Amino acid sequence: MGYVDVHCHLLPGIDDGSQNMEQTMEMLRIAEANGITDAIVTPHYKQGRVGTPRKVIGEMIQEVESLARQDGLSIRLHPGTEIYYNSSLEEKLESGWLSRMNDTEYVLVEFNPLENYSYVRNAMEDLLGMGYHPILAHVERYQCMLGSLENIRSLRGLGCRIQVNAGSVAGNYGFKVKHFIKKLLKEELIDYVGTDAHDVRSRSPEMKKCAEVIRKYCDPEYADDVLFRNAMTELLAE
Repeated sequence: MGYVDVHCHLLPGIDDGSQNMEQTMEMLRIAEANGITDAIVTPHYKQGRVGTPRKVIGEMIQEVESLARQDGLSIRLHPGTEIYYNSSLEEKLESGWLSRMNDTEYVLVEFNPLENYSYVRNAMEDLLGMGYHPILAHVERYQCMLGSLENIRSLRGLGCRIQVNAGSVAGNYGFKVKHFIKKLLKEELIDYVGTDAHDVRSRSPEMKKCAEVIRKYCDPEYADDVLFRNAMTELLAE
């Protein structure tokens, strides 16, 4: 089995990720070379600033996949959105304007890195109350989570899922983040990994080093869960 990237910005020209189709194709080559077989594309949604409707995302995936096949690439793309939380999301989620994770009831949600824990928890409870399964994007970026395993345990106890970025697992963002990630892995508090790729250089869709770290520190079954099985069974199941 390869890896599933549950968080990336591969679609061209719609957010601060890939800027054109040429860059998208190069990102896909990097992803496939890193063993990624499936990627959920998650363009940003922030009310009043940036957002792409589900219909457009689906059309763009078809175009990108067609060009990828012509280029000899087999990576599969699936629709999603990285949603910056606000209290008026329900209408856009219920109407289908916002793309959920591969059209499941899972939603990828982000917050201001300095947001307090009570706000994050209340937001997650609101989404759960609407019938969705929230996934907290790049948990290592939030000050209220970094170093506070109890907050993460509490969110998972509610039914939330936790995503970390591959670069953070690989140790690209300093000792503090790397040490925090090791604690999360040891306690098996991570559910998914995403590259959060935005380009082909500083934030490229690389997964190999991350996978090596996870397999080094974790039980093989749990490593498989984090790298592909959770995503395949919860987000990509037919």
